[in-house]
Amino acid sequence: MTMSIARLSAQSGLKYLFKTTMMDDLKIAPVDATNYYLKSGTPPGRWVGSGLQGISRATGDVVTETDAKAVFDAAAHPDTGTPLGRPHGQPTLVQKSGGRTEARHAVVGFDLTFSVPKSVSALWALSPRSIQGQILETHHQAVSATLQWLEASVIHTRAGRNGVAHIGTRGVIAAAFDHWESRAGDPQLHTHLVIANRIQRITDGGWVTLDSRTLYKAAVAASEHYNGLLFDALCRNLGTETDFRKPAANTHNPSQQLAGVDDALIREFSNRSRLIDLETDRLVAEWTASQGTPPSATTIIKLRQQATLSTRTAKPETVAPLHELSARWQKRAINKGFSPSHTLAATVRRSHRTPFRSCDFAPSWIDAVGSLARERVAIKRATWNRWNLLAEAERVCAEIRCKTAEDRSSMIDAVATAAENQSVALNERRYTVPVDAHSDLHFAGHSVFDFQGSRLFTDAGTLAAEDAVMDARNDDRGPAVCAEVTMESLASYKHRGRLGLHTDQRAAAATVLLSGNRLDAIVGPAGTGKTTTLGAVKAAWEAEFGTGTVVGLAPAAASAEVLGRELAMTTENVAKWLHESAGQGAGNRAVQFFDVERRLTRHQGDRNPHTVRLAQKAALLAAEQDRWRFHRNQLVVVDEASMVSTLQLAALVQQARDSGAKVLLVGDPGQLDAIDAGGILGWLDRQGKTSRLTTIWRFEQAWEQGASLMLRSGDFSAVAEYNRHGRLRHGSYLDMVDQAYLNWQADIKAGKSSILIAAENDTVSMLNQRAQADRVIQGDADAEQAVPIGNGSHAGRGDAVIARQNDRTIVDSNGDFIRNGTMLDVVRSDRRHGSLTAVRRDTGATISLTRDYLESSAELGYATTAHRSQGLTVDTGHTVVTQGRLTRELLYVSMTRGRVGNHAYVSESNPLEDEPLDPAMQATWQQILGEVLAAEGAERTAHEVRDAERTKADSLQRLSAEFDYLAQIAAAEDLPAFLETYSPGSVAELQQSPSWGATVVAWRRSVQVSRPSAERVVKVALGTSESAKDVAAVVHSRLRRFLSEMPSIEEDLLAPVHTSRPDLTNLLSQVQERIQHRTDQVTKDALMHDAEWKRNLMESLDVDVRSDDALDVVSRVATFRDRWGIEDSPLPLGPVPAAHEWEQREQRAHVERFIGQLRHRSAGQPHGQVCVGEAVTQAERLMNVGWQL
Repeated sequence: MTMSIARLSAQSGLKYLFKTTMMDDLKIAPVDATNYYLKSGTPPGRWVGSGLQGISRATGDVVTETDAKAVFDAAAHPDTGTPLGRPHGQPTLVQKSGGRTEARHAVVGFDLTFSVPKSVSALWALSPRSIQGQILETHHQAVSATLQWLEASVIHTRAGRNGVAHIGTRGVIAAAFDHWESRAGDPQLHTHLVIANRIQRITDGGWVTLDSRTLYKAAVAASEHYNGLLFDALCRNLGTETDFRKPAANTHNPSQQLAGVDDALIREFSNRSRLIDLETDRLVAEWTASQGTPPSATTIIKLRQQATLSTRTAKPETVAPLHELSARWQKRAINKGFSPSHTLAATVRRSHRTPFRSCDFAPSWIDAVGSLARERVAIKRATWNRWNLLAEAERVCAEIRCKTAEDRSSMIDAVATAAENQSVALNERRYTVPVDAHSDLHFAGHSVFDFQGSRLFTDAGTLAAEDAVMDARNDDRGPAVCAEVTMESLASYKHRGRLGLHTDQRAAAATVLLSGNRLDAIVGPAGTGKTTTLGAVKAAWEAEFGTGTVVGLAPAAASAEVLGRELAMTTENVAKWLHESAGQGAGNRAVQFFDVERRLTRHQGDRNPHTVRLAQKAALLAAEQDRWRFHRNQLVVVDEASMVSTLQLAALVQQARDSGAKVLLVGDPGQLDAIDAGGILGWLDRQGKTSRLTTIWRFEQAWEQGASLMLRSGDFSAVAEYNRHGRLRHGSYLDMVDQAYLNWQADIKAGKSSILIAAENDTVSMLNQRAQADRVIQGDADAEQAVPIGNGSHAGRGDAVIARQNDRTIVDSNGDFIRNGTMLDVVRSDRRHGSLTAVRRDTGATISLTRDYLESSAELGYATTAHRSQGLTVDTGHTVVTQGRLTRELLYVSMTRGRVGNHAYVSESNPLEDEPLDPAMQATWQQILGEVLAAEGAERTAHEVRDAERTKADSLQRLSAEFDYLAQIAAAEDLPAFLETYSPGSVAELQQSPSWGATVVAWRRSVQVSRPSAERVVKVALGTSESAKDVAAVVHSRLRRFLSEMPSIEEDLLAPVHTSRPDLTNLLSQVQERIQHRTDQVTKDALMHDAEWKRNLMESLDVDVRSDDALDVVSRVATFRDRWGIEDSPLPLGPVPAAHEWEQREQRAHVERFIGQLRHRSAGQPHGQVCVGEAVTQAERLMNVGWQL
């Protein structure tokens, strides 16, 4: 992603950016390009954004450190010191590693870092000064256009309780800082666009914070849009073309780069280990000079180890002048055989295409491309939003060059809208925007309650596929094993001749065997014995239907092979099965078969050898196709089913239904999910339609069984449990990598099986290189005869290598083909042919790997990612955890591989290693693990999302917040209207007061009690506050006192609201209509359906309570629960609200009072008020008004 986001804190957020700027140039306006080219440092920042008028600055003005501190740190006007809204929150202390504490400051801004693609940086680095300036200006144009797009489509603020209303703004205030290089000294042209977390509402100019959640959701779409805009501008200004390069190792996405910039040059300027390479080169040269001969391969590896330890230094604070950096980069390119002038000639002035205007795209083209974008998103996701469609529209249209930024934005918006229109909406647009609506009622073309970015979609194909799987589960007309065979087989079954079944395993197996459902599922956490249970199911099924009637499928060829070997049955990977049974493989055979059949028909009756050969060919083709077909009464086991996509499962289910077979899904939705749209296994489990295994057998320590389940469910208390048992360590990144590696190495030396896991490929590569170096140094691996393999590594005798690609043409000594994920130990190398001979760890078979396969599809195999570790069981596991790289499911998988012990090494960012923009925003190790546990990677099905959205869309919780927002607007206009009639000229002063919002709330509450009394209180307050510094505060105080003396009343959400605005009246009526409908529906559902809270409520009432009173109380309680989002609590009114939830506490008291009256009435006692629960004072009601507009 070429645009990333990071939060910035007060005090620390901009220090890094100012640390490298040319401070002596701050007086220059505008910034002269000559200065940044010749002087040390990076150019001073520039103010950008449409909201600059609010701080009296203009686009392009230099950002001084004084101005930046005022706007970002103090949230104040840089000239007048006037506060820009509420002050930032106070710093809090957090515990860091080593027992130290650190202050955590409020978020004052967001750093959007725009980095040009690597080929653009390479071209920029090698270009003459004039071209460098054009590339920089082109980059600025793309950043500016992306910011304008963000302001128009993404940037907004929220208001009302729970941020229920989305409000437009006057634009952002941002500072842009250009930087030239990466920490490793590679050319990396990038701009830090720092957006202030202060923005003016379009409704009244009030200063508020922006909605960061939407900004983060739209980040990928913004990044893709920036790419498109940049390549448009480069084509326009320099005549460049682009092409797509094959995906980098371990990724699936091709990268778009400038045509003419060689991949090898990009790699030279993209070397994260560049500092280590330079130091290694120096040490090699030093060795050669002192020894008189170049070092051997083994010695070079030792020198690289030394270089790795000696280059852990911080990035220099002083940035060299750009002309010096350019000279260094050009020298590096020349040394690698790349001429700067040839690269420039091959890249610029090569395009002669006429760019497109938005009017060039016909509606039919837009619909077709929108359909393509939707289809591509639907493959990857069960549900999607507009940001997903916008990002995909950019990818689909990546090679289309547009004349202007407006043309590109218009094209992409049209394509995304077409894709939206072709999708199935999962949440409706609920309100019609009134005619001539004010800006406080609409945003981006819709009501403030119907934000376009919040809409969710799926398509009919996804819903149909999900229905097909669920229908199969609910269809009991499938094959089943008779009860006698089931009970006898399960009772006698011994896994591998040793262990019998545990109670939960026997129950799950019996359910599957006896049910007759066309589809069943067994779900079990890691270590519960799913394979053992499958073995019992297979034995009983074959006892009933015969040997070979159980077949297995798995998402990967390697896991399918393991399944087949462990259970002695035929297995295949899902993609291969579908390819051969119904995909291209089947299609090719069908074409051949029909061709043979046609030729046979033409020679019908002939008995010559040619006709016989045709008949034999037809028979062979039919037999081959029959091999890829399910058969009646077969059991089709789909292992690791959570990793199989919904469309694949639906296709398998349909094949099984057609042939009379049964499908059995086995897996754990708490582990890895499908790469493409999935979520089916989790949906079945949450619907109670799976058989569950509950007893964990894997772990040696009993406490780890419960702790692993807490990890699986995202329970943060698991962190304390693992920490208490010494399983967690934390510190700087390199320290954690060191500790994980050393502990893994110690386990290996102790004879234990152990796995070394990292969150991302860079760390895996680092660990692999270190492990290989140690083995070479110890004489266990041969570096002298090593041959090249993937990722720029080498491997020789004694190395561990992992295969990364299925290849059915390469077979081992047992006749099995090489599979993705197969672990190999190298026993011989052939440098002449670049090949290796290795032994498979799983079977002991010998295999020879060719140069082509090794260089494209083999890597060192000492360390692995969490994705590749699923399904493995070892003695110990060691996992390096880095922030933002793991989901809950990945951490759970990583921490459940070891029988004896599982250890996590949490990397806390180290400024010396990572050069963070804002050290104050670095997370503690507890926060990092908390973020991981909260990051649920498993997808929910479209059906689940649709049901959740329907429930949430018109809940009284949401509707009451919408009503409250509108009623507050009415009150905010009603009070000034009254003041103008009584005290003309006082309104402006009162509205400037910090107490104004609280005063409006108090006015609204008072008017509900008695409008004449509220008006009288305000008149008296104004008449006695002439000398007060804050008149609004006095009015607020008097209204609070009035309310405290009045009995509290229950707010009626259906009561008329006084307003003179037709648009507000219109939207209020729409909201209240929904409130009435929802109230009726909630009451009906509560009366018709049983629930635990309802039973508890009725048990608490006297048996003599009249039926109509009972219905009334059930209705009141159900309405209360819906309004406050109480879903799972068995208590009728849910848990007691916190002290600051004054409104909920007040309404709870009203309901409890009513219940108490019923109890006393049925007991024949007077109706006196009975208040059960905590009393709510009017002071509490009015002090907690942070949610109001």
